[in-house]
Amino acid sequence: MAPVVHDLTGLRVLVISSEQIAERMAGPAIRALNLAQQLDDRGATVTLAVSAAQPGLADLLPGISLVTFGKPSARGFRELARGKDVVVTQPQRVDVGWGLYRSDARVIYDLYVPTFVETIAHLGAETGDPQVRAQRLEANRLEYSTALQLGDAFICASDRQRDLWLGALGEAGRLDLSLIRRDPQTEQLIGIVPFGVSDSPPPPLSGPGPIHGALVPADATALLWTGGLWNWFDPLSVLEGLAQARVDDPNLHLVVMGMRHPDPSWEEQAASRDLRQRSGELGLLAPGGGVVLLEGWVPYAERHRYLLDADAAVSSHFDTVETRFSFRTRFLDHLWCGLPTFTTPGGELAEAMIAAGAAEPVAEPVAEGDSAAWARSLRSVALDPGRLARMSASATSMADDYRWSRVTEPLARIVAQQGASSRTRTTSAPRPSRLDAARYALLLSRLRVQEQGLGSLASGFRRAIHKDGG
Repeated sequence: MAPVVHDLTGLRVLVISSEQIAERMAGPAIRALNLAQQLDDRGATVTLAVSAAQPGLADLLPGISLVTFGKPSARGFRELARGKDVVVTQPQRVDVGWGLYRSDARVIYDLYVPTFVETIAHLGAETGDPQVRAQRLEANRLEYSTALQLGDAFICASDRQRDLWLGALGEAGRLDLSLIRRDPQTEQLIGIVPFGVSDSPPPPLSGPGPIHGALVPADATALLWTGGLWNWFDPLSVLEGLAQARVDDPNLHLVVMGMRHPDPSWEEQAASRDLRQRSGELGLLAPGGGVVLLEGWVPYAERHRYLLDADAAVSSHFDTVETRFSFRTRFLDHLWCGLPTFTTPGGELAEAMIAAGAAEPVAEPVAEGDSAAWARSLRSVALDPGRLARMSASATSMADDYRWSRVTEPLARIVAQQGASSRTRTTSAPRPSRLDAARYALLLSRLRVQEQGLGSLASGFRRAIHKDGG
């Protein structure tokens, strides 16, 4: 049965990107861009808000207005939302969340990344002042608890995430006694909108690819690590397994598509630093040594060329709470390009790919990783081309379920419902928690001093004096 297509004609929608949309961009920016395009395709009048406009960005978005907001503030975001029916955004700073709440727009929070579990996995693997790391985690928790309290509706990426957020929404007082009559399946409150892939297949390679004959020998078996190197991943097990497997098959090569986040303000994480160091210790970074580390991320519009020129993708992660609630967005490109995937199981999308034959499990995710299991799997990659072809066909078939036009239907439904609703809430209006707001402001001040020095407080105080309390 064809999905219902909701007509959003006449609705004014603001989509806020929490990360910069540019030539090289990470998942949150990619998602915001595609959500905006899909809502525009359904007839909404869409405005896309970014921190700073990049050259040529407006030309890529015909029909979509582009605005910039610079540094986020309660007043600035309330002005952005002025005249809009619906706002779609990821959780924001506590003060910014209240600014959006006090606008006339309905706010839909995109919870596809439960960042508080990512923050635990990230900061738990880093060294440094334990108090600073705890403050960062607490600030992140306050941002999400504010979003859960203030949002009119929500979207997430999977069934498992939906259960997580329903529990959190219940704790936040968002499930009340009228729910069984008003919204018995909570479909108006929270919908599942996975990450998606383009409705069009990737353009075929024309001429030589960027990997074979360029980064690795023309006859090499090229294994590709796509996406970022975050601390919840286990690239060292893949690396150690590769070193063992290359004793029997020196044609095995690993290409990492990007070591550093395109935003220079992002700190390189331990997973990336450790991979670089261990690759050098194993002698794998020498010419022909088996490992190629691309420092900058591949341009988003060029990523398909790397995936189409690889033989298989690899991904490994630890057994953590992050894995349980993850939705590995990098895997969507694997499906789009028909790239076979070898991965540790865990996470709803990885498990679905394994069940469909688009991916093969390497080893159960464990706290310390399993390089021996990776060595066994990598030795087998080039031995059965028919197996890779079957995996590729399964991946391409599975991609049909994740076209952006298909996965965004629940968002379109919720936008239509919210746009047709009055601003009056069905639950009791939240009251600002002065304690939470004060705690959050104090956390940000402490982190600013610890990271930038005492002089940074002066500019912070000047901004605070001119804030409107929104």
